[in-house]
Amino acid sequence: MLRSIRTYFLEQDVLETTTPLLAETGVTDPYIENLSLASLGKIHYLQTSPEYAMKRLLASGSGSIYQICPAFRAAEVGRKHNIEFTMLEWYRLNFDLDALMLDTERLLSRVSLDVQVGCFNEFRRISYRSLFEQYFGANPHTLGLTQLRELAGQWRVDCTHIAEHDDAATCAAYLDCLFATLIGPDLLTATLVFDFPACQVALAQMQEVDGHQIARRFEVYAAGVELGNGYHELGDAAELRTRMDCNNAMREVRGLTRIAPDERLLAALGEMPACSGIAVGVDRLLMVLLNRQTLKEVIGFVGERG
Repeated sequence: MLRSIRTYFLEQDVLETTTPLLAETGVTDPYIENLSLASLGKIHYLQTSPEYAMKRLLASGSGSIYQICPAFRAAEVGRKHNIEFTMLEWYRLNFDLDALMLDTERLLSRVSLDVQVGCFNEFRRISYRSLFEQYFGANPHTLGLTQLRELAGQWRVDCTHIAEHDDAATCAAYLDCLFATLIGPDLLTATLVFDFPACQVALAQMQEVDGHQIARRFEVYAAGVELGNGYHELGDAAELRTRMDCNNAMREVRGLTRIAPDERLLAALGEMPACSGIAVGVDRLLMVLLNRQTLKEVIGFVGERG
């Protein structure tokens, strides 16, 4: 599988890179827990993704790049999670979201062909709104927190783990819980879900569609498993700082550690060329290719509770 991935990018003239696993800052996302360690009186963070460093490479003139590396997220254990996992991340210059979706389909088809497994022979593309309306009869781009709570109760979706703070992160958590519980498991054939609600924008660009602000990102599903998350990448440093500040405010009300914005990333972002990028869970991909049900069936060494 790894050989197939590397061959695809070699043929596409996409450069393989290596970036540090340990950095001076982590991510500000209120629903991602960073792993940290202390050395010589300083706190360092194991990276949840190579995204920040790879974007600095893009700003330095690297051209289109990819990386296969370990990534770390605290408290993520279970059938489809492990605290340490393998991530494939790549960025394509001058690709919009549609071009990146096609690129993703071509890569997965190539891997499926090379390992002689037929689970990526065809793909479906559908908007987040279309799926949500099919299942819940409501437009996700117009729902407020009260309505999301009512939907969760109506459909008996357990959202008791959500930290209730009447903010964008709470809305995002309810949407994620509803989607992951009822929609995601039904996406058995390879499916690319695009145009997410604005509260789930992360580091993607925003765009108005049908009178609503939506996040220009997509997720890839197969066998009911989320495999990847792609963005039409935000290149506005001021907007990214604002989002990081908002994230930190949401972290603080949840009793989480404030994470300093990555100033090197912010300084470089203005030089980053227009691009789209995606991160794919390699272990999950192998799990789907081999028709396995848990990560521990495809990872040689798993966490104690993995």
